[in-house]
Amino acid sequence: MRTVVLSCVLGGAIALGGDTRQYSLDPETKAATMTVGGKVCWTYNPTSGEGKPYFHPLAVPGTGEALTWFRPEDHTWHIGLWFTWKFVNGVNFWEPDKDAERKVLSHMEACDAEKVFLARATLAYIAKGQEALREERVVRVVTQPNGDYTIEWDATFTAQNGAVKLDCTPAKTDANGIWASGGYAGLMWRFAPNPPGTYRFTDAEGRTDARTCGHASPWIEAAVTLPSGTRAKVRVADHPGNPRYPNAWFSRHQPAAHQNTGYNLIGTGLVFHEPLVLEDGQAMRLRYTVSVERVAE
Repeated sequence: MRTVVLSCVLGGAIALGGDTRQYSLDPETKAATMTVGGKVCWTYNPTSGEGKPYFHPLAVPGTGEALTWFRPEDHTWHIGLWFTWKFVNGVNFWEPDKDAERKVLSHMEACDAEKVFLARATLAYIAKGQEALREERVVRVVTQPNGDYTIEWDATFTAQNGAVKLDCTPAKTDANGIWASGGYAGLMWRFAPNPPGTYRFTDAEGRTDARTCGHASPWIEAAVTLPSGTRAKVRVADHPGNPRYPNAWFSRHQPAAHQNTGYNLIGTGLVFHEPLVLEDGQAMRLRYTVSVERVAE
């Protein structure tokens, strides 16, 4: 993997006047972190053991209280906020699979004087020894002086060595029409463990909690109330230029799961209802916006 790193200043941290935002870069892992008032807002990690760049922790602005869960025991491949397909030409890139290999071919990070962070990466999805899909990813993070932040996720996928079929495990519902299994693939946020009542999901059409899963909407939102009393709002928005806009969303709202630590997750659902095929050499651009803001208590 070729890596280029540009930090705000040599040494990786800067604060100007009353602005308490500080950017730092781990010299070994190249993980980039933004703090406000000495509290972590977010950390971007350029790769993982599976070759997936990810964010963890993503925190409530101004508090350092994590909103993401990294490698929970129930699904150790969940790594905070990350993107991956489920099936690429039938090969599983979601759970561990010997036939699936993901490589970060190149990576660049930069932070400008306005504290706008930018990461560029080229990734390869290799199915049974042959590259099937190439991704050019740009992630831009804007952090406000009060700690609120926005992540702009922009990725272009190009089919390599023939047509590519992107698919997921077929979604199923229970007798009440609530999601039961399948449907997951794409950009995912696994929420931190907390007691029931911590997370409330809503979409643009007013559907709530478990009923948001599998339905098309321009955005999905999580209202968060942590045990400390801290409140926050997390919104993930689809882009009007994306294929099949507005897309369905994948969500799991199970507050009593895992001995009341909860299984709470929201993510994109481009292939929730049907596969998508890219012809050889065909490119597809996907854009999403993730915003995190602290809510007055």
